[in-house]
Amino acid sequence: MQNRIFNLVIIGGGTAGLVLANRLTEDAATHVVVLEAGEDLTSDPRVTTPALFPTLLGSDADWNTPTEPQEAAGGKRMNISHGRVLGGSSAINGQAFVATSKIGVDTWAALGNPGWDWDTLSPYFQKAHTLVSPSDPAVREHLRLDYIDANVSGHNGPMQTSFPDDLGNPLPKAWIETLERLGHRCTGDPFSGEITGAYTNAASIDAETRQRSYSASAYLQPVRHRPNLHVVTGATVQKIVLDNGETMTVHARDEVILYAGTLHSPKLLELSGIGDARLLNELGIPVIIDNKYVSENLQDHPMTGFSFEVREGVDAIDDLLRQDPASLQHAMEQYAANKSGPLGVGGIFSYALLALQEALSEEGRANIRKLSQTSTYPEDQHPLEPAHTAFPGHFYSIAIGLLQPLSRGSVHIRDAEPSSPVKIDPKYLSHPLDLEALARHMTYIGTIAATEPLASLLKPGGRRNAAAPSDLSDLAAVREYVRATVLSSWHPTSTCAMLPAALGGVVSPRLVVHGTRNLRVVDASVFPVTTRGNPMATVYAVAERAADLIKADRGRGR
Repeated sequence: MQNRIFNLVIIGGGTAGLVLANRLTEDAATHVVVLEAGEDLTSDPRVTTPALFPTLLGSDADWNTPTEPQEAAGGKRMNISHGRVLGGSSAINGQAFVATSKIGVDTWAALGNPGWDWDTLSPYFQKAHTLVSPSDPAVREHLRLDYIDANVSGHNGPMQTSFPDDLGNPLPKAWIETLERLGHRCTGDPFSGEITGAYTNAASIDAETRQRSYSASAYLQPVRHRPNLHVVTGATVQKIVLDNGETMTVHARDEVILYAGTLHSPKLLELSGIGDARLLNELGIPVIIDNKYVSENLQDHPMTGFSFEVREGVDAIDDLLRQDPASLQHAMEQYAANKSGPLGVGGIFSYALLALQEALSEEGRANIRKLSQTSTYPEDQHPLEPAHTAFPGHFYSIAIGLLQPLSRGSVHIRDAEPSSPVKIDPKYLSHPLDLEALARHMTYIGTIAATEPLASLLKPGGRRNAAAPSDLSDLAAVREYVRATVLSSWHPTSTCAMLPAALGGVVSPRLVVHGTRNLRVVDASVFPVTTRGNPMATVYAVAERAADLIKADRGRGR
């Protein structure tokens, strides 16, 4: 490929990059090369088998980059798993396919991004995936999938999304019925952008094969034969040259598109001289474009939870997560025989989108307003003992993820060496309201666990995970537990924010890097505000819209 010239160079064969590779090579005259640092694992059973995704975390398919010590979490470091494989994070995640909120996307537009409102973006969610309804009406009733029949025909894209079809496990149904009893019945179609309450979310799993459906299998494999599409794996990009310099061996005649993800798209910008001039000068990198907002605005969903011991005979499938040999062997036999059993089910499919319960009263709202105006924590900081793993046994875990955090972090290069890992500092819980909101959500778990029918599936007086407070309503104790146990949801976004330059932006509404003509970024790093829920579905939608924008610009002679 020495000195090959392509119309478009796509850096990163991840979730978004392969969407563009598919859509832009529909025009046979457009020659595209995709450069991916990871390897092609499309036939690897760790990737194709849905429930084996934990075996990929920390593996060769994961950048596996630790954060800087997190002051508000007792100084601990956390790993943020991020796909280093063809297909990116869509190849290693837990497959939850969750549409973001209407108000969130409308906020993107209100911040100075015309054309990025909900009405414009929502059709691209449908364009990206095919939603497959369970064939058995009893399953739809069991999992509260009332919205499916009315909406399934509208979702007709390359990705396959489906639902679990096993009625044998009582926990998913109990979860929904328990939340309904507490007043949190699902308000409608989860893809409407306005849903609240408990429901069963779709997973990026092919309903027939029960294999992972992701960007490499859905978008790349069907078009890999195209002569105008070239995919190179194991390709490490060192920097982007913004002129016709002699150092490049792969040239873009028209434009370069960065799809390296939230952690590595800003890295490549900085290595290429686009970033905060002070940092670049310190590292000896010639400044091409001075933009202090590159690599800033990092957002993630902090999460933690409680685990409860279940009654004898209730299958919580936690043996699989612990990779118990006997349980794993049995599950593998089921899956090999007819693609049934727990290995064909995604990592998360029981969801609830809930407002902070205190915010539902005027007194609670007043307390929250007061907390939001303070710049210090309600209690003094002090070192924390690390939380320990749960005891052997069978446990049901309820996790809380803070979906609209106010804390903001950064991800910067450490030096001018392209092979060096990035410096990630999410600053989890650095905004005091994040700690309070997460802790107050956590106290509600005790109410959920004590409510029928879920309560009947949990062992009375059973064990909980180590470090869990004995009284789950004790806000002070729960607050300390949150600080000790908080983790990343592995949902980093927003480090190359789509905003006007004066408001902290890195890319324009057409996703072009400010100060350049033909360099774009298209991945979760461009989200000005993070998504409500797992960002994967929104990455697909944004990539589909980006394809149309690029086609339109090329049609105008770009």
